[in-house]
Amino acid sequence: MGFMSNGRVNIVITNRKLRYTYHKSNKIEGLQEHGELELPPSVLEEGKIMDKALFSELIRQLVHEHKWKRKKLLFAVPDDTVVIRQLEVPAALTREEAKGYIETQLGNSIYLPFSNPAIAIDFLEKQNDKQHVLLFAYPKEKITDYVDVFEQQGLRPVVADLTSLSVYRYYMATRQETTQHHILLVHWNEDALVLTAFKENKPVFTRNIKVEQATEEVDIERTIDEYLIEINRIIDFYQYSITKGDAQIELLLLSGDYTGLPILKQRFTESTLVVEDFTNGELPSKYTDVLGLAMKNEV
Repeated sequence: MGFMSNGRVNIVITNRKLRYTYHKSNKIEGLQEHGELELPPSVLEEGKIMDKALFSELIRQLVHEHKWKRKKLLFAVPDDTVVIRQLEVPAALTREEAKGYIETQLGNSIYLPFSNPAIAIDFLEKQNDKQHVLLFAYPKEKITDYVDVFEQQGLRPVVADLTSLSVYRYYMATRQETTQHHILLVHWNEDALVLTAFKENKPVFTRNIKVEQATEEVDIERTIDEYLIEINRIIDFYQYSITKGDAQIELLLLSGDYTGLPILKQRFTESTLVVEDFTNGELPSKYTDVLGLAMKNEV
């Protein structure tokens, strides 16, 4: 919860960038150093390591340069293949029993778009004899590939996280108590747009959209207008499909390293939605993801 005698490395990975911090504690003020590394185009594709030798060499250089040998590591993987689903399990089950029960149902009553998933669960409300559960599933081999590289280069990976959860953790830790209960996180990096809806601080839906890089200002504005249609569609989907018309998105959170985010914020100025970003922090707002990761507990 507080001071870590040996410090901890935190790494967030996108298909084009690697952001890192080194913290002495899991508090914002525990930050010791931070940085960003541009990844060559051939290294990662859709969150999967395509050139393991090159990725391993880049990590080796970081570990050597920053003297991270034998340091604990938390890392966040791209959200492009994560599945978030609400399920029901018998209310009498403990958290571990519920996870085991869900594992037995994979491929039977619970179907995922990939095999051999790494899963985590979170309890929601209990209703009569049913416990509502959030299921998080991610291709296990993707995580294993990252862990293998990190361990080979002397790091000690202890926790993997989702980038969207890291950003939201930062938001919750740095804001006063919010009155908004239905929030859409728009996490837009150069390579992907991830839309994650939060209801009562729990993620209930996520959508990943691969985006093409725009360079000219006119192209950026055209790109934003194009994906703004999708953002509004997800806002409507949340209201009419997820909450059955009982609630609507009240707050948009904007984060990521996409240069067009200020233009996107401007597009919503005439909306009834509250729009927030992370431009008032000590670090550039693109570091929100790795700062939120650094605030995660190890268990």
